[in-house]
Amino acid sequence: MSDDPGFLILTGFLGAGKTTLLNRVLGAQHGRKIAVLINELGRIDIDTRLIRSRSGDVMELAGGCVCHEVAVLSEMWEATNDVVRRSSPEIVILETTGIAEPAAIIASFFRRDDKDVPLQFRGVVTVADAEASPATLANFAEARAQIAEADRILLSKTDCASPAAIALSHQALAALNPRAERAAFPVSPEGTHSLVSWLLDEEAPPRDRTGAVGATPHDHTHQLTASTFVDDEALLAEPVLRLFAELGPQLVRAKGFVRLHGQAERHFLEHASGKTQLVPAGAWPTERAHSELVVIGVGLDEVALRRRLWACRAPHSAS
Repeated sequence: MSDDPGFLILTGFLGAGKTTLLNRVLGAQHGRKIAVLINELGRIDIDTRLIRSRSGDVMELAGGCVCHEVAVLSEMWEATNDVVRRSSPEIVILETTGIAEPAAIIASFFRRDDKDVPLQFRGVVTVADAEASPATLANFAEARAQIAEADRILLSKTDCASPAAIALSHQALAALNPRAERAAFPVSPEGTHSLVSWLLDEEAPPRDRTGAVGATPHDHTHQLTASTFVDDEALLAEPVLRLFAELGPQLVRAKGFVRLHGQAERHFLEHASGKTQLVPAGAWPTERAHSELVVIGVGLDEVALRRRLWACRAPHSAS
């Protein structure tokens, strides 16, 4: 194995569980030095704050790790150079947006400037939802591209998927990418230890990447749009949940913190795999006592969504 830091692309469709996976690895007692780049979708950095509170665009993580948010591909290598020089990590992990197409990132990697820090390409790990993968792959070209480009596939949420769904997911994933290993890791000390070793130590198998090097970024606007909602007023839980249910299959992903009427603590709203949850998430940071949501869907109208969420506000007389 080269002495140069590794560079691993961690991808997967919206809601597949990339951030959960990263939290699990970063929280494990492994003593490894990891740098994490996060490519956000939408103007609110929900994923970044789930991993750790931050100062500016760079976060110091437990164990000497560094996390740096990147907004677009053009910023990535500058951020990579920065975090490698800052912390001398063993491996750099790029967590892509849920609609990223890895071929464009791979192409960019192999075109890097000679002045960039040397890196060893460790391949693409794609996270796939064990319950939702068949429908997701059928409906979204981005999800198919993520699976097709994977060197390894991590099957997530196997603990809450049905046996039939898991079997169908294996079938759909194998049809798109029969060469990629499909793995899962139970939530246990043994499973986490195995996950850390699998994610951080494995090298990408030999593979012809010439097709990726010629790739260009794909235009996603015809399918998915990201809308943001920020509001200082308290919202009512039941109407919010009803609204997200009414969006139906048009809604693909939602994530964010919500200020609820009658609740002192903040709540975390997440929609993934066709299910919406609203759960307590601890005390509000002093400067963030307001709702912040990123909502992603097919042809969503941001203006209409905002007014429907405003209709979920608690009246001032009830506050």
